[in-house]
Parts: sequence; structure tokens; C-alpha cells
Amino acid sequence: MPHCVASPCVRLDSPITALRGIGPTLAARLTPLGISRVEDLLFHLPSRYQDRRQLHAIGQLRPGQEAAVLGEILHIRPQSGRRPQWCVALGDDRGGVLRLRFFHWVGAMRSQWRPGRRLWCFGEVRGGAFGLEMVHPEWQLADGPDFCLPDRLTPFYPSVAGITQTHWRAWTDAALAQLDELVDPLAELLPAGWPSLKDSLYRLHRSEEGVPGDADPARQRLALDELTAHHLAMLRERRAQRHFSAPVLTAPGSYWERLRQALPFAPTAAQLRVIDEIRQDLGLSAPMRRLVQGDVGSGKTLVAVAALLQAVEAGYQVALMAPTEILARQLHHRLEDWLQPLDLRAGLLLGGISAKERRDLIGALASGELAVVCGTQALFQEGVEYARLGLVIIDEQHRFGVEQRRRLMAKGSMPHLLILTATPIPRTLAMTLYADLDLSIIDALPPGRTPVTTVVMPDTRRSELIARMRSVLAEGRQIYWVCPLIENSELLELQAAEDSYAELCHALPDIRIGLVHGRLPAEIKQQRMQDFVTGTTQILVATTVIEVGVDVPGASLMVIEHAERLGLSQLHQLRGRVGRGAEQSTCILLYRPPLSPRARQRLAVIRSSSDGFFIARKDLEMRGPGELLGVRQSGERTLRIADPIRDEALLEIVPDLGENLLRTQPEAAAVLIRRWLGGTVAYGDVG
Repeated sequence: MPHCVASPCVRLDSPITALRGIGPTLAARLTPLGISRVEDLLFHLPSRYQDRRQLHAIGQLRPGQEAAVLGEILHIRPQSGRRPQWCVALGDDRGGVLRLRFFHWVGAMRSQWRPGRRLWCFGEVRGGAFGLEMVHPEWQLADGPDFCLPDRLTPFYPSVAGITQTHWRAWTDAALAQLDELVDPLAELLPAGWPSLKDSLYRLHRSEEGVPGDADPARQRLALDELTAHHLAMLRERRAQRHFSAPVLTAPGSYWERLRQALPFAPTAAQLRVIDEIRQDLGLSAPMRRLVQGDVGSGKTLVAVAALLQAVEAGYQVALMAPTEILARQLHHRLEDWLQPLDLRAGLLLGGISAKERRDLIGALASGELAVVCGTQALFQEGVEYARLGLVIIDEQHRFGVEQRRRLMAKGSMPHLLILTATPIPRTLAMTLYADLDLSIIDALPPGRTPVTTVVMPDTRRSELIARMRSVLAEGRQIYWVCPLIENSELLELQAAEDSYAELCHALPDIRIGLVHGRLPAEIKQQRMQDFVTGTTQILVATTVIEVGVDVPGASLMVIEHAERLGLSQLHQLRGRVGRGAEQSTCILLYRPPLSPRARQRLAVIRSSSDGFFIARKDLEMRGPGELLGVRQSGERTLRIADPIRDEALLEIVPDLGENLLRTQPEAAAVLIRRWLGGTVAYGDVG
């Protein structure tokens, strides 16, 4: 084992400043990496390795090669010029000569280097004016008693400014020297054949064999630890919720029955099943924490309204939060259609409303006069108070950060929480990473919905496409034209929404065309969306602001430009904006050739399937879980080593491991959570 670099030797639970050379400044730089204690260094793993064990003959080196060489210093010559430098000729036993070039001639080199001394170097070989050379290679004098050739892979660690790889290797040496102290909570619960946590960490930091890949038992052991820690954190939060009391929202259900009688369609069996699960939750004193997944068009909004009506009938208020103003306005419009026949009204709280509207609405919420309110983040701003907030409904939860959810939940006395998402998450993944939530799945679409035909087309056929659009418009139907950017970008070479709008206006001068993008003022954006909903506008050119929730039954054709640039889940969400009426609908994916292999694969998946769960799974495989689950944009917990798709077999055993550990070693469970999640687990009051 490596020797300790601190004196006296530190312990794993010592603060990171106990290591020699780490003062407050360096400690502050390590904090964003999650490193505050010596033990944290053990779980800061190398991102890559170099094999420096094999010596290469200088005469066999090739440009671009990374290689280790051992030779004798032949001469050292300074070179003047715009940038002074020193050139060292290094010769090996086979007569090869390699030039080493340095722009910084540091003290140890000045005092120790001289012709005749032996030198070990590692670096990238380049072609120079006088033959092969290395610029600023790593080096060691090789004729002293302490020199020995590397006997293991050389690790490289993720780093920040001011911290070198030499620092990381010395610090991790110090941490590895204390491995015997490490607590291994899962050791007694795993079957025979699993490597120990200590052996796994040592192999990953100081591998003496090959590079430990994703399937290496050492890496799998740490992935299992990490997934179990996340699952335990969720279970702990779930259990903490049981100690809180939420309002008991029991009601006869008369509002819901009246709405059902008035609906022009019958709810699906899947919707009714999920509604029943929610009704049972709302009737308990423990706060509901339920995640409802449903594919595009599966009817999640109706399920949310059923929950809303039960809360209102029980005498409580409901807040519905949407990720954008457009979607909040549309949700409000739909609620009004459904609530007005029941003599109920819904308020709309947005950042852009007038001061008087805001004052009146906030007053009605504080007094309890208003039972239902829709909005965006404005729902939890300072000054917004609720008389009896009993239920919070969040649409597209992955677009909201933990702190945003916490602030909204704090507006009530532990209200129930219902989360909706149109981003299907594989069940094993949801059960592990969202173990604090009950999961409901609306796994059927309303009857009568015609599947959308998906066509992949190169943008060289735009004139043919516009001719096809004329026939669609002649039949009285509407068209979405979606562009990923607002303005031209020479770097990305994307057709912008404004250019597409101008092009379509020129090609179809007799057609009413609207343009919507995120930089428009809210009132103009809303008016143009409303014009499309009412049919005043026949074509809507838009950026991806129309991705989720916008519902226009008259639209039967969608064109998505540069579809090769978008992710699978986003393409699926966009495609879901058509096919909402009785007419056969089509989604045309325009791409700019040539396609990369990955883009070709994405387009093939979206063309061949309309199954949101299958598409979500493929999206996870291609992009990783961060974007699909929203962890990057919302600040949720991220995985450092594990990959939920690659490590799906581990997900199958994580729930049992977590339950066993909580039951038999609750203190050890806390150690595992602290080790992997640090201070990011204070979400017990969020849900």
C-alpha cells in the first residue's frame, strides 16, 4: 500500500486540509467536486489511464505516439528566440536520439541535469525540425537509488484549475494508505464472488493489470454501492414523510361524477385505475407523493383534474405548476372549460400579469376565496400565501429544480404532491431512483386516436414537401413547422425559425402563417398560439416551445427541421402535438445530409416506433440518464459511476439490498448515503 503524505498520518474521516499541501484555498477548489474529507478522495475515480510500464526504443517511435523512453543525456543547449527554450538530446542504448524541448528550465533541472545522466521520460512524440521530439515530457532521473519503472497504470483524475495530476496521485496515495479503516456496509449482504469495496477501490486507482472497463467487477461493485445509496436516500425520505401529517382529502366525489357525465368521451380504464390510486392516497393522513407517467396524449390532465376536484370538494386549495407560461395558460384554459359547468373557477398567476390582477389573485388565495390556481414559478414567489393548500400538482417535474419544489411545498402545511410526466422512465429505473414516490402508469391511449405516420426526408426535397403542404391546407387542416433555433448560426448551419417563416410566406403567399419563439413578449406569443388554436392561422412556424402540452386537434401535419439534431424524447414529444383529431396525421423529419451513424440510428428509432417507453429506453442508451431524467437542468442527484441502462442487472437487486440494510444496519445505511451523496440529500420535505 502507498505511504501517507501527511504527518502524522490522517484518518479517512479527517478533513481534507489534514493532508500536506492542502490549505483553505485548495480545499475551496475541491468542494465543488464533493471532496471535503479524506475518504472522499477514494471515490473520486480516475477518468482515464496511461500505460507507462513498457519502455520503447527511440528508433522505433512514431509521431503521435505516447511512449516511455529511457536514455542518457547527450547534451543540453539553450536556444534563443521569441520564446527562450532548452533542447536536450537523449540517446538510448540502440543508438536512437530523441530531442526534448522545454520552455521552462526549473531549479531541479538546472542543478541535476548534465550530460551522462540517465533520464526516464514519458510524453507525446512529435515531428520536429531536427527529427522526433517530446515537448515538456514528464521525467525522472533514472540513475539514482530511488528510481524504479512504473509497475501499474498511471491514473488521470478529473480536476480543476490549480490542481495537477501529481497532486491527485499523492492525495489518493494518502487515502489509499488508510483503506483498512473503510466501512463496507454491503459486504455481509452480497453473495460470494463479489470483490470487496477496498480491493475494488485499490484496483480502480492503482490498477496493476489492464484498464478496468465498465464491466470490470471492481467498477460494478462501486456502481452497486452508488445505486444502493441513491435508493436508500429515497427510502429514507419516504419514511420521513410518514411522520408528517397531510390534510385528509375525502369527498363523496360529486364534482368528478358531474364532470364525467359532461365529458364527450369516456375515460380509459388506465385513467380510472390511476385516479382510484390517487383518491385512496388523498384520503390518508400521510402526504401523497405520487409520480404519474403517461405517454403523449394518454390523458394525464384529466387524471390531475380528478385529483383536483377531490381536494376542492374536501375544502382545500390546489396549485398546478407548469414549466412555461404558454403551457400554464393552456392548462388554465382547459381547466376553465371543465370547471365552469361545476361553478368553479381557476386563477392564473404568471410573472407578466398586471399589478392589480396579481394583487387581487393573491388576496383571493390568502382568503381562501380562490380554490384553484395555475401558474409557473410565480406560484411560490414571496408574498404568495394560501389559506388551505392541500394539493400541489407539478407538470413535467424534471423541468423544476429541488429548491423550486421545496419552496412551493412550503406554501402549505405539508400538502399532497402529484407529479406528472410525459417522459416515460423504465420501471426498474424509476423504482430505484424515485423510490420516494409511488408510481402510476397510464399505459393506454384513448380509443380512436390514429397513429401518426413518421417520414424521414432530406431537406433537398423541400419543394416537394411544400407542394404536399398545399394539398393538406386545401383540405382545411393545419400544419406545424418546427425549427430548433431562432436566428442563423454559422457554426451549426441550422435553418432558423425566422428564415423558415420568410421562406414559407414567399412560397405560400395566400396562406396565413404565424411565428412563435421564446423571445417574443408573452402576450404576443399567447395571441399567436391562440390564433393557431382557433384556426385563424393555418401554419405555425415555431421553435420547440410547442414541445409539451399544446393541443390543436386541427393540426395533422408536423414538419421538424434538422431532426437529426434533436434527441429521441424531444422528437417524440413534438410528434405528439399532431394526431389529436380524427384525421390521419403525419410527422416529417427533415434532415441535412450526410447523417452521422448516431443520427441515422435516432431517426430510424423514431420512424419505427410510437411507443414512448421503447423510445425513452433508446434515448437513455444513446444519451445517458442525465438529460432524460432532467438531472442536469434541475440539480437533482447525479450518478458518478453507475449507468442505469448499462447496469440494469444491478437495479434488479438494489431494492432488496436497500431494504435489508435499513432493517439490519440503519447506521451503515447512513454511511453509504453520506459517502455517495454527501450533503445533497436534504430533500425529505420535498417529495
